[in-house]
Amino acid sequence: METNATPVTTTSVALHYGLLLAASGILVDFLVRIANFSFLTYGIVAGLTALIVTIVWIVLAHSAFKKANNGLMTFKQGLIIAMIMVLLSAIIASLFNFLYLNYIDEDFVERMKAGMTEFMEKNNVPEDQIAKSTAKFDEMNVGIVQSLLNGLKNGVIGGLVLGALITAFTKRSHPEFE
Repeated sequence: METNATPVTTTSVALHYGLLLAASGILVDFLVRIANFSFLTYGIVAGLTALIVTIVWIVLAHSAFKKANNGLMTFKQGLIIAMIMVLLSAIIASLFNFLYLNYIDEDFVERMKAGMTEFMEKNNVPEDQIAKSTAKFDEMNVGIVQSLLNGLKNGVIGGLVLGALITAFTKRSHPEFE
């Protein structure tokens, strides 16, 4: 019987697939940003593609882990893999977002803000509500530390929610422990 020279751990799988998730997520996000969608379309497309890319990579990571571990993966192992992946990806994506907004496309936030204002004015939204809603765009141009903290917060929440949901479907424990 052949054995693996290097054991496959939750951390090794999570780091490997987390980097793949980060790279593909940044590529997709960059492509969506340069497509020059309206603020509403951008939000929908960016959110859905990020969700799909994340789900696909977590499922692939779980499959790789199970393949290396006789088809078995506990809920805890699956959740750990997903959490590490999403946290790593969120940190890297936060760095990309900071660089993009501050050095690559400095007008991106203003274009989105103007698009939102125009959309809300067309739909007769009161001025005070428009001001309140567009003020949130000013929070997007933050420093690197705040950008990383936002990424960590989103990574923890996203990792827990998506990780728990996906792991509930992909786990496979020893039958005697079920």
